[in-house]
Amino acid sequence: MKVVLVFFGGQSVEHDVSIITGVMTLNSIDKLKYEALPVYVTKSGDWVTGKELYDLDNYKKLDNKKLSKVSVIAGENRLYEIKGKRLYKLTEVAVAINCMHGERGEDGSLAGLLSMCNIPLASPDMLSSAVAMDKAFTKIVAKALKIKVLPSVTVNSASEVNELEDLQYPLLVKPNKLGSSIGVNKADTKEELERAVEYALRYGEAVIIEPCLEDFIEINCAVYRKKDDEIRVSECERPIGKGKVLSFDDKYESGTRIFPADIDKKISDKIKNITKKIYQTLGFIGVIRIDYFVLGGKVYLNEINSVPGSLSYYLFCDTLKEFSGMLNELIEVAESKHKKKSTEIKTYSTSILSFSGGKSAKRL
Repeated sequence: MKVVLVFFGGQSVEHDVSIITGVMTLNSIDKLKYEALPVYVTKSGDWVTGKELYDLDNYKKLDNKKLSKVSVIAGENRLYEIKGKRLYKLTEVAVAINCMHGERGEDGSLAGLLSMCNIPLASPDMLSSAVAMDKAFTKIVAKALKIKVLPSVTVNSASEVNELEDLQYPLLVKPNKLGSSIGVNKADTKEELERAVEYALRYGEAVIIEPCLEDFIEINCAVYRKKDDEIRVSECERPIGKGKVLSFDDKYESGTRIFPADIDKKISDKIKNITKKIYQTLGFIGVIRIDYFVLGGKVYLNEINSVPGSLSYYLFCDTLKEFSGMLNELIEVAESKHKKKSTEIKTYSTSILSFSGGKSAKRL
């Protein structure tokens, strides 16, 4: 039976959210077609696997003695168990699914590593993930595609605030490479802006400052590629929070939502078209979710989530059984894309190494 690795956890402030996404995905994979194997990345960076990891309740106090450290090797689509200073082959890997939110998972790091290991990934690749993770770069790409985004500035220190001119408050401050509304604060004065920037910089080396909109609504829309190469776009969702800006609690604990969103069909269709356009242009694979601001009939792209919470299954499926079928499609698409990529020419006949100029490359 083919083995599907599910990666989750990670060295990120979104670690716990990732566990929920990973365990849910792990237990939803079709057991008649695949063996789902967990790869939990601990807060210290270790990769571990074991039967304990299938039950969410066990994460309150994991028994490390029941877990095995694992690793991969470049060029080999295998998972190895680490025992002392030796590696032992555990299994061959057919496909991997990335459920690691945040740094080292959502930023393309894991995708790049698995690509070097020749392991197909049913999630976004390194390039598309890196673009999506970087909010400032996402805005650059969106502008190139004629998609509206809020104006913004990027700073790397609180002292740079003094150099900014013509600021109109209120402003929203957020880490450039982070999700789940962590590190996000509103600023009504210069003093509050400096404090907000200092706080956001605790989560990363760059901070985005943009207008804090009034009387707007947030809309989410997800998308993935089906096995017939059809791109399936979800209906729009309107998340509802307690405040003007969605918080971490709103997204994962106390928030509610309206689905389908109570917005004009023209706006809904526009959001769906933008979502599909971004997915195709950046060459995404797997499920992503794009978040938008809607104000006065205008649509602004907010951010792209290359590893959305719960893989946004709830925007496509009414039951976990349906989610299982959706995962089947994602896995099959990953295998198909990997098979096609394996036929690409990777060598080029050349005599460059025989040139006399090659002597200059000798070690001094």
